Amino acid sequence: METYLLIKYLKCSTTPEEEARVKEWLADDPDGSHAKQYSDAHFLYEGMIIHGEERKQASGHAGKSTVIRRIIVAAASVAAVVLLAGGVGLATRNYTMDRLSAKVETVYVPAGKSMQLTLEDGTRMWLNSGTEIEYPAVFSRKSRDVKIYSGEVLFDVAKDTRRPFNVDTYASVISVLGTRFNVAVDEAGQDFSAALLRGSIKVVNKLSSGEEYILKANQMVKMKDEHLYVERIENPGAVECWTEGLIDIVGIPFDQLMKKFEMAYDVDIVIDRDAVPEIRYTRGKFRISEGIEHALSMLELVSDFTYEYDRQTNTIVIR
Repeated sequence: METYLLIKYLKCSTTPEEEARVKEWLADDPDGSHAKQYSDAHFLYEGMIIHGEERKQASGHAGKSTVIRRIIVAAASVAAVVLLAGGVGLATRNYTMDRLSAKVETVYVPAGKSMQLTLEDGTRMWLNSGTEIEYPAVFSRKSRDVKIYSGEVLFDVAKDTRRPFNVDTYASVISVLGTRFNVAVDEAGQDFSAALLRGSIKVVNKLSSGEEYILKANQMVKMKDEHLYVERIENPGAVECWTEGLIDIVGIPFDQLMKKFEMAYDVDIVIDRDAVPEIRYTRGKFRISEGIEHALSMLELVSDFTYEYDRQTNTIVIR
């Protein structure tokens, strides 16, 4: 069972179909492994809210579900306060934080899905399709460390001068105090980029010693041949439009755009031609909710390709 779905279930934000799936999975547990995974996810969720009420996690969830979530969060917060106040004070609190910070969880967002999380320090994360990320239930008392294995994450980091926020990837370590930035990671394709929208970040290259940059707002660092290069962001809105369910197609090679389509629409795309098509759009975005066929049909108008969609195999062939 995907951890992200268990967290949604604990937040009471699952659809009826997802809720039924989780309940069926919990009921079918001959060796107790499902109960353990559920317990681990619950532990992670409790750590996320131990210091207070969780902020609203995603748009489009209101009414009864929102009320239920708030009741759950408030109850957990009160329980945490009682535990800390009624125990042995600071030592108990430190022990609890150390125990929770040692517990890390890996969350994977499948293709065709996206997710928003608020960490216990107030930092907000938007996770794009195909993203795999690791973080602790509660950050340690010295630093706040997150690791991205693959995918794309937009961070809005809560300021905490006592504990720097570090993002570890295969290519770099990014250090901040409080800022908003986007990170895209694809180790298999040797792709890495970090785009700064607000504040300041330091990017250290793990693949080439001694190479590091301090970025200012509207600057982006990219990796090529294991070296980092800084460039200006001409359209900051294009960097984070994916968090609103949009795909910006300007300045993206066709083959890279197809990789984005594969993740966003959960399809397999095969380019069966000698030359990669060129896109003659100077500006434009696609809304993911309108579907893959709408996106490809619009691209056909400004490019030189055709496509075939086999729905039985969920495969699209570009010719």
